[in-house]
Amino acid sequence: MKNKTLIGLAVMAALGSPAAMATVVKGTVNNQQGQPVKGAEVRIEGSKQVTFTNEQGQYQFDNVRIEHIHLHVYSSEYVHGDNDLGNVSTDQVVDFTLTPVSVENIVVTASVLGSSVLESVTPVSVIGQDQLRKIQAETLGETLKKTPGVHSTYFGPVSSSPVIRGNDGPRVKIVQNSLDVSDVSRIGPDHNVAANSSSATQVEILRGPATLQYGSGAIGGVVNVVDQRIPTEVPAELEGEVEANYATVNDGKYGRFNLNGGQNNFAFHVDGYSRKTGNADIPGFASAEPDEDEERGILENSQMDTTNITAGLSLIDDEGYFGFAVEKLDNLYGVPGHHHHHEEEHEEGEEEGHEEEEHEEEGTRLDVDMTRYQAAGEWYSPMAGLSTVKFAASYTDYEHVELEGDEVGTRFTNKGSDMRLTAHHKDIADWHGVIGVQYHNSDYTADGEEAFTPPTETQSAAIFLIEQKKVGSATFEFGGRIETTEYTAQDMDFELEAEELDHDEHDEEHEGEHEEEHGHTFSFDEYRFVSSSLSAGVNWEYTPGYSLAVTLSRNERAPSQQELFSAGQHLATQTFEVGLVFDMDEEGEVSDTLKPVKEEVSTNLDVTFRKFSGMGGYTFSFFYNDASDYIYQSATGLIALSEHEEHEEEGVEEEAEHEEEGLPVYYFRQADAKLYGLEAEGFIDVTNTLRVSLFGDYIRAKIDSEDLPRIPPLRLGSTLSYQDESLSADVSITWYDEQDKVASYETTTDSYTMLDASVEYIIPGNYEWSVYARANNLLDEEARVHTSFIKDQAPLPGRNFTVGTRLVF
Repeated sequence: MKNKTLIGLAVMAALGSPAAMATVVKGTVNNQQGQPVKGAEVRIEGSKQVTFTNEQGQYQFDNVRIEHIHLHVYSSEYVHGDNDLGNVSTDQVVDFTLTPVSVENIVVTASVLGSSVLESVTPVSVIGQDQLRKIQAETLGETLKKTPGVHSTYFGPVSSSPVIRGNDGPRVKIVQNSLDVSDVSRIGPDHNVAANSSSATQVEILRGPATLQYGSGAIGGVVNVVDQRIPTEVPAELEGEVEANYATVNDGKYGRFNLNGGQNNFAFHVDGYSRKTGNADIPGFASAEPDEDEERGILENSQMDTTNITAGLSLIDDEGYFGFAVEKLDNLYGVPGHHHHHEEEHEEGEEEGHEEEEHEEEGTRLDVDMTRYQAAGEWYSPMAGLSTVKFAASYTDYEHVELEGDEVGTRFTNKGSDMRLTAHHKDIADWHGVIGVQYHNSDYTADGEEAFTPPTETQSAAIFLIEQKKVGSATFEFGGRIETTEYTAQDMDFELEAEELDHDEHDEEHEGEHEEEHGHTFSFDEYRFVSSSLSAGVNWEYTPGYSLAVTLSRNERAPSQQELFSAGQHLATQTFEVGLVFDMDEEGEVSDTLKPVKEEVSTNLDVTFRKFSGMGGYTFSFFYNDASDYIYQSATGLIALSEHEEHEEEGVEEEAEHEEEGLPVYYFRQADAKLYGLEAEGFIDVTNTLRVSLFGDYIRAKIDSEDLPRIPPLRLGSTLSYQDESLSADVSITWYDEQDKVASYETTTDSYTMLDASVEYIIPGNYEWSVYARANNLLDEEARVHTSFIKDQAPLPGRNFTVGTRLVF
């Protein structure tokens, strides 16, 4: 028996891993026509042993030393195959017959059970590496926005988060390698997501509640960005990728690289990127109702300058691996939507040369500095009954300052820790499952003009269990999670001077009818919530190549810190926010006593039909969510007034008592809500090289008879694509319907159509070197995004052409 390496010795000493007789496992993998499947991955669960089938579809494992042998076979062109042999002590011959599929069947790493796309009982989309390179945008939200059920908050081209089924902010969890990003993008839409997909191997989108695996905040969905920062295998040779491109719409320059290598038991990874853009060109004016002095054709203050580098190192052996990675992000970007021109007029007799001049206020910029540390490990067959134990942890030190010119306006910091430990047990009466624990801590502060929430420490701890069993052509899945969330907020002063407005449609100006000023100092008790979630689902292949997946779940969500403690002006959304804990009446008077808050509870039904055989395929999903105590922002009809200012001009003494424009007051409330809709995508292969694809989605969200704000409109799209060995090309068109189902304080959004195209050519040679060109918004359409807080100040960029090159070695 060979000597164990350091990881193996540690595992055996700590857990007493039993020794087993060495056996040989071999076999053949064929398709249903009896033809060999080449290059299929064959893996023994609970071990590091992985091999690939040869030209004849054959595989072989020598020196297998674990007693319980469970084989898995993966190929993106076939349904996943598995065979649990149980405890064996003799050589085994195990053959597989795989069913071909017409869709790419990728393993979803965000699923703790490692299910593939076609096995999942809940709707999931996986965007692979090749597709990511084609759709890569400046922000995560814009990169993913054409996935069915996914839209974008679009705070200009510099900041954008995913919107899943009408949910955004704290209801959508953003994770990197299944660990929380721990930035402050959930606090405000102008705060960009710190996770980037520039070197990602895939991005996984779990639509619908994923609270069992990722916590109560994931009640709307999860976006998991997967990369290789912590290697799990030692590459046979040095490999990597280099890319550079240029975009015309914003004079954008982008370059990136990644490198993987290793020797003996060590593997390393390094990646980085740099992006620098100017202001984006737009078809018309930025403002829906422009001022006379507004410049046409440019979205001011939409520039960005970003650099990011990540490095990781892993120790790997037959018993598992342990790795560590460090990421450094620097990002300086403008915040569009608050840039104004001013005109100064100088009276006659003033100093010569002082004529009418126009100048600009320099807009707000965000300067982001983040350092992220991440560790991960996996131990195979650590003890009897367990096939794998996985550990993952991260610590993020995030800070950004909002710059008004060169002066610091507001400083946001967040120091966040996230830890997960999961244990996969071996099959018990054919049930395969995982038990896990998770701990999260966040220490958030905001200091300055936009500090509308108090410094808050958040702690959450959870335990969860997910079990799966296959019965014939059906896969059953059950799970539950219990989580505690605690908020410790510092004392804060809260002052609100509010004026009630007369909403007379015939009046051009608002007339103040009521004015109150209320100031309080609040001391918060510790807020503690206990959330429980349950889920049951089945995925049934009712006929070969067709499946039906149904999931029923009940999920509880603890309110976020913003929903609880907001108390001030939120300049990004141009609102004055009042949180759930404050007791405010209809006239804007805030009580000096705090009120209790309930958890948000939703009952959810997901139904998904899939076709994955033949010359085409489709996925059709319907969802219905019935939520009680749903948390939402409601217009109060009040305006929070700014302070009066005294102005003294040189040579003229006058007290001009004028009011700056006040911000509308929005109050976080709770009420019953219903959200429902559908998503669909499908394709048909016209020839071996030509494919036609279609997709669409529709979402409705209501509280009683009132529509919820910023709900995406009906959307339909189609793509014609060509692919051969060296040339690929596509042209796509996406139509967004008018959104006239709006909340009481919203305006409708016009429909628009986006036309895009791309072409890529792989140059023959020893390396995969390609050149490409892309065109976006070919119609130069003026498009305003209904899910954006600043849709009336920031349309989508105009016509854009991107050219670039990529080398893979």
